Amino acid sequence: MDFGALGVYICLFTALYFEVFLLISYLEKKPSEKTDDLPNYYPTASILVPCFNEEKTLEQTVHSLLELHYPKDKLDILIIDDGSSDGTRAIGERLAEEHSQVRFLHKENGGKYTAMNFGIARTGAELIGCLDADSFVDPYAMLEVVKRFETEPTTMAITPTMKVYRPRKVLELMQAVEYTFGIFYKKMFDNLAALNVLPGPFSIYKREVFEIIGPFKHAHNTEDMEIAFRMHAHGLKIANAHNAFVYTTVPKTPWALIKQRTRWSQGFLQNSQDYSYMYFNRRFGNFGMLVLPFALLAFLGGIYTALYTLYHTLSYAWDKISEMSATHIPPHIPTEHLSWFYINTNMMLFVIIAVLCGTAAAIILGQRIAKTNLGVKALIAYFALFGFIAPFWLMRAAWGTVRAQESKWR
Repeated sequence: MDFGALGVYICLFTALYFEVFLLISYLEKKPSEKTDDLPNYYPTASILVPCFNEEKTLEQTVHSLLELHYPKDKLDILIIDDGSSDGTRAIGERLAEEHSQVRFLHKENGGKYTAMNFGIARTGAELIGCLDADSFVDPYAMLEVVKRFETEPTTMAITPTMKVYRPRKVLELMQAVEYTFGIFYKKMFDNLAALNVLPGPFSIYKREVFEIIGPFKHAHNTEDMEIAFRMHAHGLKIANAHNAFVYTTVPKTPWALIKQRTRWSQGFLQNSQDYSYMYFNRRFGNFGMLVLPFALLAFLGGIYTALYTLYHTLSYAWDKISEMSATHIPPHIPTEHLSWFYINTNMMLFVIIAVLCGTAAAIILGQRIAKTNLGVKALIAYFALFGFIAPFWLMRAAWGTVRAQESKWR
């Protein structure tokens, strides 16, 4: 028996099981449609915009917040400059002078989590949100978040639906599909009460969250993930407002993408170490029993499958080169009389096709939830590139975790 192939089968069947499980969850509880209903009560809200050298996008980010359909006297915007060395401070000060809703705060550089805590200590709002300075909100996003809080009073934090801002190039299109895939997963994790991250673009917290569990932490440069873990540890509910849209810019080069995803992936591994007691612990519901174990298995399975595929590809190439060297006969592909005989019909092929079909179904449903259509070009970019690029950041993250080396933000 090829034990290497057995490992791949385990990874594929696990992925297929999880996809089918989430698809069934979707059918049992489909996302609700957006309505024109308004909240009965508008809580005060402060949106924190932590920034470090964000002069290119800060003004557009703040203007998207100023255009929110929300009572002006109930919403203020805090720009927190974390010791920028470019023109960020000048832009922030000008925006504060021009708009009464905007306040500008400056501090010495200490990292995003310190900027967030700096802002939290300087607002008394009922709701506290975060918007990365390279992201932009839909005008109705705040209303949708508040409506979700109102219908579910026990919810303590809410994530939006994140889309890629104006994807054009192939790498951006690939990420746009990946984010759409994530939209489906996030909504299904919402159904399971097991959301595992509160991303920087427009996650909104009730003030009580920080009174109960404390401020943001450094958390291996993934404070948005750690605080979600900590909320689950304290039994605080996180929800997803799938009709609240936010748009974020994404890395434009393969190296920038790999660095970003290495930080995310390594943050998951290191936070998992810090919260290892939650794995397979019934106290933490679907988050501990299902989402965390599957996420770790997907991480390890991705590395294993990539290494297995690389090994067999190189072995096959070496055999063909050796064969050609011995016989002096170049490889020949029968093109004149192609038939079904030449197609590999082993079980692994069918399982791979099933997994790809499940992935395609999740992407289609994610597009339906996000009210978007990315087109065929984006889908081709995703299926052609993602499987080749992802193993790089997975292996870098694993190596960094083994070495206990801190990942880099930029």
